[in-house]
Amino acid sequence: MTPPDPSSPPTTAGGTPPAAPRTSPVVDPAPAPGPGPGSAPAAAAEHRADLDLDLDLLRAAVADVLGIAPEKVGDDDNLVALGVESVRVMAISAQLRKYRVRIGYAQMIEEPTLRAWWRLVADSAPGGAATDAGRAG
Repeated sequence: MTPPDPSSPPTTAGGTPPAAPRTSPVVDPAPAPGPGPGSAPAAAAEHRADLDLDLDLLRAAVADVLGIAPEKVGDDDNLVALGVESVRVMAISAQLRKYRVRIGYAQMIEEPTLRAWWRLVADSAPGGAATDAGRAG
């Protein structure tokens, strides 16, 4: 038996070349650009989020989830009749969490109007996150 020629490509026992080794995708360990948690800009943005929620932003969140213009969402419109169902309530609730407002699904379904939801926002907002200028009256 002759030794393998070191200049020839390696082969498997069946005489075929071995498969190329699998490589993992290259992941850039560098952090994404922009402010990180705890940085001054990030803290300022979080602080602004607490203060900037108003009725118009709530209306815009509902309209965004429904895919309609905000002016089509009246304060006393039945939001279920406009198309807000369980999944959309959860999507709206997720948008409200950006403002550190947590409203229960059952509360939102119980009285599905913008005015009622604004009352829930005002009642649940930490440290007055809901601005007086945006209160429904």
